[in-house]
Amino acid sequence: MSTTHALREQLARLMEERHVPGLQAVVLRHGEIVASETLGMANLEHDVAVTRESVFSINSMAKAFTGIALMQLVESGDLDLDAPVSRYLDALPEAWQPITIRQLATLTSGLPEIMAYGADSSVGLVAADEEAAWAVVRAAPMEFEPGRGYNYVQTNYALLGKVIDRLSGRPFVDFITERQFDIAGMTHTRYANDHDLIPHRADTYMSIDASGEPTGRIDKSRLDWPHLLRTAAGLHSTADDLAAWMSALESGALLSPASRHTLWTPIPTHDGSPGLWGIGWLVFERPQGLVPAPGGGGKAQIARYPDGLTLIVLTNLLGAFPEHVAVAHGKPIDLVYMDDLLPYCPH
Repeated sequence: MSTTHALREQLARLMEERHVPGLQAVVLRHGEIVASETLGMANLEHDVAVTRESVFSINSMAKAFTGIALMQLVESGDLDLDAPVSRYLDALPEAWQPITIRQLATLTSGLPEIMAYGADSSVGLVAADEEAAWAVVRAAPMEFEPGRGYNYVQTNYALLGKVIDRLSGRPFVDFITERQFDIAGMTHTRYANDHDLIPHRADTYMSIDASGEPTGRIDKSRLDWPHLLRTAAGLHSTADDLAAWMSALESGALLSPASRHTLWTPIPTHDGSPGLWGIGWLVFERPQGLVPAPGGGGKAQIARYPDGLTLIVLTNLLGAFPEHVAVAHGKPIDLVYMDDLLPYCPH
């Protein structure tokens, strides 16, 4: 049996186990596609199959794009990762002023949360509009002293969006589109919400409630990301587009090797424990070495291994696959399913 056929069978098995409607997968070797698979349904109601043109929601993988944008600003001399955010933004609360850009990017700032989840698993802000939400969060107490803890709080990336706006001289969406999508040739990638009309969209489904518990049924997702949170989530793409993006990143078209190293180097925690985050990129310690692995929504995942192998898997079931992680000491530590796929990838 060929490795490509074996990979397809393994993906189909995982889809069946986790009740995933549809999937795209791409395997890269040193920036070149060596395998590509499409399985299942992009739309269950109308019996539409997944193709290579199907556009999937990739949620928090948007943080990895924001990380590259930050490093591009570092390369241009406009941004210092260890400078306080108050160097770049005015009128911040006193407790926020010493927070560094690096602490925002690695979710170690201690900021309170600006995002809220609805009872129906929708997402939104802590108040009715952006201005009111900023007022609420600015008045809230810090969760911990900057650099003295970790919390997955979207306020960090909302502030980073304001920094990119200020330093690039244009909205962060335009900066990321011009400096990443356009350079890599990502013709199917865009910031969007579940209610937007997107050609070839793979509808997103969910089988969990707001607390993450299984509901026993499959419903359509209703994730509409406010603009200020799109540095943190709200991207849509295809596995082929993400493959082109990873190839551009590895070739030096987006960042220098030195900047890419910073992007992919996890920052230790304040007590010296291994960290989880580089600059916008989750990075896991695996037997093979450090594995940069941005993911989104429990349904979209990239894993880049030190030997030059990159796996990209996009699904359309929120919370079921592929962010299958083991938990130890309260932290996700292991991308189990990606390692499970490695024996089936072409070499």
